[in-house]
Amino acid sequence: MGGRSALVIYSAAYGQLKKVVSVTFFRFFHFVFLLPLMVAEAQADKGDFEPLWEAGIGTGFYGGSSYPGSDDTTSQGLAVPYVIYRGERLSIGEEGGVRALAYADDRVEFDLSLGASLDADSEDDADRIGMPDLDFLFEIGPQVIFHAARHDYENWRGQFDIKLRARSVVATDFANFDPMGFVIEPAFVYEMKSRHDNRLEWQFDIEILYGTEKLNDYFYQVDAAYATAQRPIFNAKAGYIGTELGIGMAYPLSDRVQLYGGFDVEFYSGSANADSPLFKEDIGYSGGFALVYKWRESTRMVKRQ
Repeated sequence: MGGRSALVIYSAAYGQLKKVVSVTFFRFFHFVFLLPLMVAEAQADKGDFEPLWEAGIGTGFYGGSSYPGSDDTTSQGLAVPYVIYRGERLSIGEEGGVRALAYADDRVEFDLSLGASLDADSEDDADRIGMPDLDFLFEIGPQVIFHAARHDYENWRGQFDIKLRARSVVATDFANFDPMGFVIEPAFVYEMKSRHDNRLEWQFDIEILYGTEKLNDYFYQVDAAYATAQRPIFNAKAGYIGTELGIGMAYPLSDRVQLYGGFDVEFYSGSANADSPLFKEDIGYSGGFALVYKWRESTRMVKRQ
């Protein structure tokens, strides 16, 4: 959430871009793990076919809240390689980062998807000084996508999707792995792609975040050992985290170079843990941009999904 859904990210035009750029909760992971996703969804291929695989490098910058409801901000720049593989059932770098497609037709898709979120140093957050750092978060779980509507408007193709995600979250410092509950994330996504160049895209979305008690404990709980006069004991509970409104774009600069940018506004009013001493702001902002360079691609072509 606050170091998440914008790194720069975020996941081809706000699903992309937001996958390029969304920083709220689990979005930051997009730059490291979902960078390929941005690239894959706004690919330059023309016609009904695209390469089976491709590889390149992306660089970008992101800034946003340290975590949902935080009044501290964080920013980071990264340069990372990406790989896209477009198999019939297994894909890497497509929607969801890594997908094991179980079922798909013109209206519904069901798959297993992965995600991640970068760690955060508590010493860099005035409200969490003296508390444990927030470790790297890894997510895995099912996703159902309903293709609710499609339409053409002049030079644009539009599509409205409803995405239902439920993921198990694991925190790790790469020496230990600790289960951290689940995140539930329904999303409503509208995207427009140019009919002349599939890489030119705008995306608008609304995402609603719910966390189980263990996940919300990770962000908002204050145990007796970490309580101070300004930070009293607080027992976090399961429930609503917040709602994110996002806009993103993808713009081709050349056959091999793509620009992404995006911005999120995050609303935390009504959060189940708004009374936590670690909860400071009802509204958060995040955004970023990325440049992606395609270095190599396969000669074998596959039909565009």
